[in-house]
Amino acid sequence: MKLVNKTNLFSYFLIILLLSGCNYKLRDGYKGLNNQIVSISYENNSLNLSFINTLQKQARVKKLYLNKIGEDSDLTIKILDHTVTRYSAALGTGARTKEARIEYLLKIGFTLKGQKEEIVLEIKDSSNYSFDESRILAIEEVEKRLKQNFFTNAVNRINFSLINLPNENI
Repeated sequence: MKLVNKTNLFSYFLIILLLSGCNYKLRDGYKGLNNQIVSISYENNSLNLSFINTLQKQARVKKLYLNKIGEDSDLTIKILDHTVTRYSAALGTGARTKEARIEYLLKIGFTLKGQKEEIVLEIKDSSNYSFDESRILAIEEVEKRLKQNFFTNAVNRINFSLINLPNENI
């Protein structure tokens, strides 16, 4: 029994020695947007403001500069294009819309601290939903939820893109 404990202890010691000797450590470069100081430039409209509100809630940035560049910013984001478009996807009797499609486009450019090259990211999404003119208030609520889902997915995609950059200094 004591021989097994000594062997296990020796094995653990050997593994720790080998891993520390070759400078192995768990990757701590994972940050994405979390705990970053971010400057964001955008056109002042309700769509961009809703997106920024979702970004603030979901991303847990350390500090967010709105429409100004902070000298201590780790990341600078420019919203280049941001649109939500609704289309008629299916027509019923009397050429009335029965189903609608809402399409989302967010095109941003971001620059990391210490880099001059801007990286452009284009995020597209779409969703279909049933459309009934007699329930227009319910449709407005559905569209509001779809937009919120688009914003949440966009923040996740931005985070994922930042995490997968080859730069370890993020």
